[in-house]
Parts: sequence; structure tokens; C-alpha cells
Amino acid sequence: MASVESSVESNLKRDALDDDTAPAKRIKSDEGDDQMKATCSTSVQDPAKDPHPNSGESNNDDKKMEENEGGISMEDAERMDDTPELVGLKEKDVGILEYISKHEGFHGVLKQRYRDFLVNEIDEAGNIIRLTDLSYPAPEGEKPLDVNSVLSKEDQEQLAQLLQADDMEASHLIQVGDDKEERTKVHQVIRQLYPSMESTTSDTADGKKVIKVMKAKPGVKRRKSRWPKGRPDFCKFVLYKENMDLNDALGLVARYLHIRPHNFAMAGNKDKRAVTVQEITSYRIDAARIGRLNDVLRGIRMGNFRYVKKALNLGELSGNHFVIVLRNAQCSEQQLTEAMTSFKDVGFINYFGMQRFGNSSIATYMVGIALLKCKWSEAVELILKPREGGSNKEDNKWREHWMKTKNAQSTLDKMPRHKRTSAENQLLTGLMKVQKADPFQALLFIPRHVRLIYIHSFQSYIWNLVLSRRIQKYGLQPIIGDLVPTDNDPSEQQGSGVIKTAYITEENKSEYSIYDVVLPLPGFGIKYPTNEVGEWYKSMMAEHGIDSDKLKHHVKDYSLLGDYRKILVKPKNVAWSIQKYSNYKLHLTQTDLDKLEGTEVPEQTDCTEQAVKMEFSLPSSTYATMAIREILKIDTSSVHQATLNKTPGNKT
Repeated sequence: MASVESSVESNLKRDALDDDTAPAKRIKSDEGDDQMKATCSTSVQDPAKDPHPNSGESNNDDKKMEENEGGISMEDAERMDDTPELVGLKEKDVGILEYISKHEGFHGVLKQRYRDFLVNEIDEAGNIIRLTDLSYPAPEGEKPLDVNSVLSKEDQEQLAQLLQADDMEASHLIQVGDDKEERTKVHQVIRQLYPSMESTTSDTADGKKVIKVMKAKPGVKRRKSRWPKGRPDFCKFVLYKENMDLNDALGLVARYLHIRPHNFAMAGNKDKRAVTVQEITSYRIDAARIGRLNDVLRGIRMGNFRYVKKALNLGELSGNHFVIVLRNAQCSEQQLTEAMTSFKDVGFINYFGMQRFGNSSIATYMVGIALLKCKWSEAVELILKPREGGSNKEDNKWREHWMKTKNAQSTLDKMPRHKRTSAENQLLTGLMKVQKADPFQALLFIPRHVRLIYIHSFQSYIWNLVLSRRIQKYGLQPIIGDLVPTDNDPSEQQGSGVIKTAYITEENKSEYSIYDVVLPLPGFGIKYPTNEVGEWYKSMMAEHGIDSDKLKHHVKDYSLLGDYRKILVKPKNVAWSIQKYSNYKLHLTQTDLDKLEGTEVPEQTDCTEQAVKMEFSLPSSTYATMAIREILKIDTSSVHQATLNKTPGNKT
């Protein structure tokens, strides 16, 4: 299972070489509202707070959060090259078995560089969100000053570091002269850009004047809000990020603004190992304050500012538009045309992708099973035990220490700095703090949205297994007893938040195609197909000791309400081309920021390698990796992709 990490300080250089591993998985899904009739019992006192105000209790969170796409870097592949065997999950381990197209697949490397994967959100009106303008409206009232004309770059960097410092006594001295107007401008800039800071003018021992800037101490009366009367409460802007997790990016912005990340809201999550563009709203944060951070942050740009009356909510999007480059593509023009035409006309199987399950031999759904069965100690051990696989050697040092000592404190001391906000770190902290190292209470130190990943992974695992079996036995034809959304508005939902469905009967069978059919995600709030497919759910869950009739867990967070998911998806706005290249480090795509800055795709000479560039739009809650899988007909797991990244054709 991949650890779920967040490193707020990952202030990445925009053009740095790819050196990140597969992104952390942060996925939301179904959850129940009531207490369960269960055989196990324990009291619930949850010390972990959900990091986003929008992670509400709707079962549609799974649809609403766009799942992170997996990827692996060249450096990881080279590091794995020294190991005798790569161990980790493959597609067959999580029920991903079938294809629906007839074309011949071909070799191609996915996400060799993060810039080979561009994602632009599509709003509810069907508009592709673009970063087109970095300017911001001037704040009302006090005239905004150009920070670069008032503060040196060094002072700006020192103040940025001061914002992130934990020491409340830390300060920075800005050298100023006797000009009172100059000092007034410095104080004004501090007020505008750093409202959580205090600035005072004082004299040094040699009689020179300095302005001392430090954090406002707790309990000190803060300045009253100067939010203009009549202005809408929310600033909406476009967030552009490169090779960075969304939570990390917003956490970094929040730290520079000295606000809580809860202040931000979004329609969906986006990939880490990619260049992504999406809309964000913030409560009563002036656009100028946000926009000025473009001069400080790397790998992040914010623009297209405007003020709106309401915050974004999860799910307020219609999908995502992708531009994807497959390196080292080994196909003819005819092969590519056949593959892409089939993809456009037939679509792909809507499997839950590999990133749903992690990339180690211990899948996230295994932890989910333990949680659903109230086996708290087993869940703890699965999260903390050593992982098999070539890229986990360093990570296993602290895991092996835990297995030998069961000492949470000493294990934390051995844990690498980059894992300080990981689920494992939070769990070990819980084991250290709770009475008698109670495993149930310790698990609650893991944020709720992360714990939900485990149980929803089990839902996804069962869904994938059922879908593959259904295709193997019945092919691509609707059958009597299948479920379809009702004829009224497909987006209409019942009180529980689950879409309304109806059964296919002998009388209405001719009205539906396989593209209408949905399969349920297991839960207490859905109905199962009345054909034998419904029985498969019960038997498959029973094999893991889960009673399909007892999914309303007494621990509310672990209740599974259920949902429905289309079994096939057709893409829109499909286009493709073949591109030649000689240096895999040079970009083959033009990002929104490139267009703003007038940066063209670099020309290459003596091109001996071939890449496929494709673009398409998908509805929300679908996996682009599963779309690529249908085109290439290859395993999309990190383990398999690592072997492709080591091909000799990748020249520098």
C-alpha cells in the first residue's frame, strides 16, 4: 500500500528533473450516516480533523474527487534496476482483466515526465478551465504598492521564511533610512501582504533606523477585517500547479497567507505527477494577496481572479480534459489510427485504476477489510509492516525497526523527514499518545479522509472483480436484471445522495445499451442486480469475511452507503498525433503557463524516438490511466511502468 503523504514545504522548481515517486492517493467515496448493527463495539473519539471543509458526508464524494493518476520517475526506475525482482500490485491483483476493443495494442511509456500529463478541469457548464491572466484587481481602499519597489528580494524571501517559522519570537529586520515616507510604505506593504505580521520602527545602537517584523502574538488584538462592503465573500481563481499534490500546493499557499487550508474549496482533486489547472475559491482573501504570491512560489501560479457569492463544492465540475504524451511509442501511423478510432467510438472499461489500491504488495483494500471487520490491531500492522519491492528499501528501515521493537517513539525517530505528515507517522503518534496503545483510538489519529481511502478501496476492489466476471460471462450486452439510471434527470438523487436506478426487464430491454448499465459499489443504501451478478457481490464479500447485509458499521466513518458507476465510458474531444524527439528531457507539450509566457515547445533535431500525443475529455470519477490502458493494452501498474522506463531507447 502506498503511504499517504503531505509535505507542505515541497516548494518545487518549475523546470527541475522528475524525481518524485508515484503520487499519494487521496480519494473520497461513500460513507454512511447511521449506526450499524454490528458484532464489534468500541467508543469513538476522533482527534483527527478533516483537512477540507468540503469533505462532507455525501456518498457522492467518490464521484466528486478526481483521483490521482499513478506514475513513476526515471530515477525510481533506475533505482529499481538494481533489485532482483520488482514486487507490487499488478492489474490482475485488483480485478482489472478485460479489454473491449479489437485493435492491436502497442508499447508506450506513460508519465515518463510529469509534463507529459496535462489536466484541465471542465466546469459544470462544459468550459475547459484555463490559466489565461495573472493580473489581479487592485484592493479597494488603501492603494496597493508594488512590493518589488519597496522590499528587496532578500527581504521578501526572509519574510516568507518567517511566515513558516514555528518560533513566535523569530523576527526580521528591514534596513530603512530617515525618510518617513519610505518607512510608511514598508509598513503598508507589510499590512497588505503579511496581515498576520506586526511591524515596528526602532533605532539600532549606532543610530540607524530599522523596521522589525515578527508574527503577531496570540491574544494580541488583530486588525479588524477591511473586507469591502458589498463585495462577494469569495475570491475565485484558477490554480496552476506542476508536479505537486493539491493538498501540498494549497497548504503552501495557506502558510504564505498565514491562513488555514480549510479556507480553500475546490470542485475536485487533481493529479500530483502532472501539470494541472483547476478553479479554487477562498473565503474573504483579497485577490491581490493571493496574486502577489506568484512572485514567490515555484511550481504554482494563480490567476483569472474574480469575486463570487458562493464557494465551490466537491462535484461542481463535469470532468477533465487531458493532454497526454506517451514516450518511446512503438506503433505505425495505421496502428495508432486504429487504436484511437476504437477508443473514440467504443470507449473503455470504467475500472477503478491502480492508484486506488496503492503500489506495494499490501493493497489499501486489505487495510479496508481489517477496518470493516473491526480488526484494529491487524489494520495497524498492515499499515506499518515492511513493504516488498525494489523502491522500498530505505522506507523499510523504520518499518523493520517497528516490527522488531513495537516502540512507537523510537520508530518515529527513525522515520524520514518527508514522512512526517504521512498516515504512518500519524498512526505511530497515536500509538504513543493513547492509553495502553489502543489500536482503535490510535487509528483515529489518521485523518478521516485518509482512513476512508482504505474502506473505499475495498468497494472498488469488489466492483472491479464483479465487472470483469460480468464481461467474461455476458460480454457487452445488457441483460435482464441489470441496473440503469432512471429516465428522469440522471443527476437527480435520492435523499441519501445515491442516484435513482431501475431494473432492465424483458419489456424495456430494447430501450438500453451497455453504455446505460451501472454496477453498484457495495453498501447499505443501494440495490443489487436481480440477476446472478447480484449474488456475485455477496459471495465475493463473504470470501473476505464481510457480510453484504451488514455494511452499516457502528463506527460511522466505516459505514458504506454505496453508489452506482457506469461500466463503460466514451471519451469526447479526442485528437492524436505522432511526434518525433531525440531528448526525453525536453518538453513535448505546451502548458497554460507556457502560452502565457510565450514559451514554445523546443525544436529537436536528429530525432530517433517517437512519441504519441493525444488529448481527450472524460467525465468526473473516471481514470485516464484506464483509458490509456485500453489504447495500449498494457499493464498500467507502477511496477510494470518501471520496466518500460528502463528501455534503452530513452536517451538524454
